Amino acid sequence: MKTLNRIVFALCAVGALSSVAAAQEAQQLMDKMAGVYKHRFMSGVVVPGKADEPYQAEDVIEIVPFDADHIYVRADLEFYNGHQCQISGMARFEGGKFVYRDPEPPLQGHVPCVLRAGIEKDKLVLTDRDGPQGESSCWTHCGARGSLTYDIGMDKRRGIRYMDRLKASRQYRQAIEEMGKTEAPAR
Repeated sequence: MKTLNRIVFALCAVGALSSVAAAQEAQQLMDKMAGVYKHRFMSGVVVPGKADEPYQAEDVIEIVPFDADHIYVRADLEFYNGHQCQISGMARFEGGKFVYRDPEPPLQGHVPCVLRAGIEKDKLVLTDRDGPQGESSCWTHCGARGSLTYDIGMDKRRGIRYMDRLKASRQYRQAIEEMGKTEAPAR
């Protein structure tokens, strides 16, 4: 019986250490990712019978720590001819990345929208694909030329100086509400 108790105790200790390590990994990644990332560039709109009309476009990604396991992520990405991708929600730490699972059921015949956010080779990386050749799972959040497979250099990260406004936004409040319906927050 003593041997069995020791084995159970050892397994509990390993589980507790593993849980602490995962929490530390989540916190470290959260700290590295937190901020706003912006990229300005020239894009264009197709004008029939004329040259394409150029305009200044901007991609914006916001990452805000929420609790020990979650970040708020919002992406507003622009593509040629005025197409956009817009998505926001609470992403939970899973397997070394933060993962947002859209609570909206997918259209018939399609996979659920899953967006992963992490850091790879000094870049913030977003992807809604399950592997490099996988199909885009969040395509309903994008225009025809848009994609949520995106990366931006960590050197583009800045502190968020408008945090009060961000936390009062419709998107942030909706993300908290959606998370409350699908899981109990750690806060």
